Amino acid sequence: MCAYAGNQRLAGVRPRRPGPPPPLDPDAPIPDDPGPLLPDDPDDLPPAPHEPSPYTEPAPETPETEPEPV
Repeated sequence: MCAYAGNQRLAGVRPRRPGPPPPLDPDAPIPDDPGPLLPDDPDDLPPAPHEPSPYTEPAPETPETEPEPV
């Protein structure tokens, strides 16, 4: 039988509290440095928000006129 029956607790059953974490091993190896998070070449960076993306067409200088309603 499980310790919880729906939303009611069974008498005499308390949830288990986790113990303290194990101590850190001073002899454990330190992982290698992952290196820089940014690419070395600035051309590999995505465009800034204020710069147009090279993958989208630029917006027309004048907005297109809407068709007349019928």
